[in-house]
This record gives sequence, structure tokens and C-alpha cells, in this order.
Amino acid sequence: MSVQLALGFGGWRAPELDSFWDEIDPLVLARLRLLAEAPSTARVLLTGAADTGKSHLLLAACEAAREAEFSALYLPLSKFDAAALAEPITADLIAIDELDLAYASRELSEALFALINRQHDRGQALVLAARSGPEQAPLVLPDLGSRLAQAERLRLSEHGDDARKAILMFRAQRAGIPLDSAAAEYLLRHSTRDLRSLMRTLATLDGESLARGRRITVPLLREILAG
Repeated sequence: MSVQLALGFGGWRAPELDSFWDEIDPLVLARLRLLAEAPSTARVLLTGAADTGKSHLLLAACEAAREAEFSALYLPLSKFDAAALAEPITADLIAIDELDLAYASRELSEALFALINRQHDRGQALVLAARSGPEQAPLVLPDLGSRLAQAERLRLSEHGDDARKAILMFRAQRAGIPLDSAAAEYLLRHSTRDLRSLMRTLATLDGESLARGRRITVPLLREILAG
């Protein structure tokens, strides 16, 4: 099984730790960087509401581990069933995304419980991400809850409008896309507000601005978004 990474597009690359805006949660980023550069028996549970960057961080941690010459696997539970998790998966770092899906599924819970035990016995690292911790949801397998309770907990903050604007401009700068403050504010007011959709919109705008030979300005945004 190989690392599953989102493909980049335009000036965008697969998620990296350096491309995560860390003004609100710098300690989370620092901890995951350390984990990726020196995987061990660490077990980390990352929680946060939707659109706070959990998947970005898990993908980026896997990429950082690979750059440090460790093996890594990213496993979103919506894409891997219990049978796949029960396979003899081996990696220095395994990242389990969408952990919430296992809370109410006995098959997923049992497969995940066994995976956690195997990873611990091998002295290898595990990082998991969920919207909420197991104590906030009924579990069909209490033993899974006990394993998750032993994990180090990291919580991502939710993003207000100012943070979304800062993230948008930060990511644009990282991708080499000129975006001024007024254009960013207009985009936030007139486009889908979740960050993943905003990044896709920004990539589309970058292509349009290059095709038209115009900078991304409020007038150009009006034209494109109206169409």
C-alpha cells in the first residue's frame, strides 16, 4: 500500500507542513513536524471542526516523514474499509483520517483497534484525526476508546473571517499568486467559505488571470464569479 497524496494543480503542490498557516496553532505544527522527522511509538490524536486543516496536516506529516526517509501511509477511513485496514500494513508513520467513521462501526473499530496495537508493538508512530474525541460520541467498541484515551491530544482552532483571509493570502503567496487584500475580502464575501473550496477557486482564478493577462483584482473577480 502506498501513501495516498492529493495531487497539486497549477502552482499548488501536495500539502506540506510549511504551507500550513500556523499563526493560531503553532504548537500543533511543531509537534507534527517532530513526529514526522523522528517517528517512534508516539500516538497522537488531532481533533478539530470541519475545515480546520486536519487532512492537510496528516498528508503533510506523511510527506515530511518520507522526506526524512521514513515510510508513511495516509489512510482516510472513507476510502479504506475494515478488510483493507486488517491487511499487514507496515509503515514508520501511519496517519488515520476521518476517525469519526470508526466510532459507530464495529468492523472499522475492531480493525483500527488491531492496527493501533500492531503499530505500538512495532514501535512505530500513529497520528489520527477526527472532528471530536471518542468521549464525545458513543463507541461500539469500548476497547478502542481506551486506546484512543492513551493518545496525546492536539486540538485545532476554528477559523474566523480574519483567519480565513490570512490563510487565503498566505496560500496565494506560497503559490506565487498575487492577491491583494481587497480581492481576498471580495472572494470571501462572494464565494463558498470553506477553505478547501476557496483554494480551488483561487487556483481557477490564477488560471483565468494568466489567460486574460490581468491581475486578480475585484473587477476581474466580479467578471469571473458572475459567469
